Amino acid sequence: MVDVVVIGAGAAGIGAGLALQAAGRSFMIIEATDRIGGRAFTDKSSMPLPWDQGCHWLHCADVNPLVAWADRLGARYRKQVRQDHYQYWLKGRWLEGEELAVYGRAVDAAFDAVYEASRLRQDVAVADVLPDPGPYGGAVRHILQLMASQDPELESASGYGDYEDTETNWPVISGYGDLIERMAAGLPIRTGVAAQAVREVPGSVVVETSDGTLRARAAIVTVSTGVLNAGKIRFDSPEVQPVLDVAQTMPCGSYEKVCVALRRPLPGMESTLFFSVEPEDGDPVNVQVLDWTDQMVICHLGGSVARDAGAEGAEGLRAFAMERLRLAFGSNIDAEVTAMATTSWERNPFVMGAYSAVMPGHAQARRDLIGLHTGRIGFASEAFALTWQATAHGAYQSGQDVAARMIREELA
Repeated sequence: MVDVVVIGAGAAGIGAGLALQAAGRSFMIIEATDRIGGRAFTDKSSMPLPWDQGCHWLHCADVNPLVAWADRLGARYRKQVRQDHYQYWLKGRWLEGEELAVYGRAVDAAFDAVYEASRLRQDVAVADVLPDPGPYGGAVRHILQLMASQDPELESASGYGDYEDTETNWPVISGYGDLIERMAAGLPIRTGVAAQAVREVPGSVVVETSDGTLRARAAIVTVSTGVLNAGKIRFDSPEVQPVLDVAQTMPCGSYEKVCVALRRPLPGMESTLFFSVEPEDGDPVNVQVLDWTDQMVICHLGGSVARDAGAEGAEGLRAFAMERLRLAFGSNIDAEVTAMATTSWERNPFVMGAYSAVMPGHAQARRDLIGLHTGRIGFASEAFALTWQATAHGAYQSGQDVAARMIREELA
């Protein structure tokens, strides 16, 4: 019997494992899939160059604890200045000069309103507090969908505003998933082992898995709220039920990517890091230009846009992305494409979505949940990171914090 069984080898599980290792505790990490990283996944096979299907940015990099890990392990990231490196194609033409500035101010005003509502503890939908964006309603909505992985009607303004954004964000060029995987080197991890049930018994925890039964003094569960809400793991502990109840109010939203490799860089994008394309009648797409290669771009879709396009699988996502690239660059863009790949987080049975988004009216329940005592069964993930939700570093810190609590309260 080990001290702790950690369920899930994503950023939270690795964070918990590293804390347990540092404290000299015995533990085992089990992972249902055949790889380490969870929603941090650097795909090294589908495209000419590796790309992150999941998290990619060291958000809040000036305070992000994973920056030190990146430096220690030699991960490459870019301290990127993103001002004035954005373009917007709106209903037939590229915005220029003051128009682009007005669009930028509309986006800033939207986020200012959300954070002001959060400061005032207005636990209403993000959509209810937004100022009039003028002609840029589709653009503002699109950015909010990407940031929350959820539509603004379904995200709490107060809950979103719990995120303490330092606005310092650096892309991990060598891959965020690769970084998490390298952090896990040497930890006792069993892949291909899915947790099926967890129950607390006097003095210990029993974890039933697809490969037998494990017993430990405690367990740390690090799966997504999508997996929790789907009942993929059964729990037999009255102290856990409040966690499961509140998890229903912070489901995983939707976020998908379409990676496109090109024969040559897109014209006019030489100094651009991001651009968006919004058709006359339809949803926009946000496109990241990978400036360290400039012949690969990643199209980003969030909320119901990602859900609807992804309902048709990879073909639906590809069609959505290519339709918008044709609008901005002409039909000849098809001949420039050398490879395409898509994500499938919504359909992934071990994730079932993107990252958590607290529903309107439930922000305080989420805050209370994070400090809730749940006995020998603890929970960690980005959803349980109060001020860093929806991020890999938030998940990592959540794992570290819960492991420290287990050591202090259950393993003493």
